[in-house]
Amino acid sequence: MEACGCGEEQIPWTLAKFGVLGTAGLVLGLLVVMMLAGWLLVLAVSLYQRWRHPPVEIDTGTDDAEVAESSRDPLGDFTWRPEDG
Repeated sequence: MEACGCGEEQIPWTLAKFGVLGTAGLVLGLLVVMMLAGWLLVLAVSLYQRWRHPPVEIDTGTDDAEVAESSRDPLGDFTWRPEDG
């Protein structure tokens, strides 16, 4: 009797070995591993860039106490005009 060509030789090896849920789990696991590798690569590049080119502090000429005093009331300079409404 000859094989009909619809057996295990016609389906992918991973599907034959692990089944549908096993193959789906394997694919999802590989996707998670690739995402984590991407995040680690981005982290490594950003740390390298920060190490290679550290951020520059800009001196605005204002005292820290003045900045803290002015930042208490974010709407302190806000004025309402009737024609704005």
